[in-house]
Amino acid sequence: MSQRPANSSAVGRTLRTVGSAMFGVRGQKRHEEDATALSPVVLVVAAVVCMVLLVLVLVGLASLAAGG
Repeated sequence: MSQRPANSSAVGRTLRTVGSAMFGVRGQKRHEEDATALSPVVLVVAAVVCMVLLVLVLVGLASLAAGG
């Protein structure tokens, strides 16, 4: 059971890192901590998933705004 919080923490940290990178707000100290703690492959996958979700939300909102 002790594995679950660590995994949840890693997911949260990855999403926080991707989110802050998308908006361009990230401190140097946190960047250095994340550079050693997070896997680059996981970051890339999370970034692609977040970008796809963002595009789908924007397309959906545009469709609603256009009356479609």
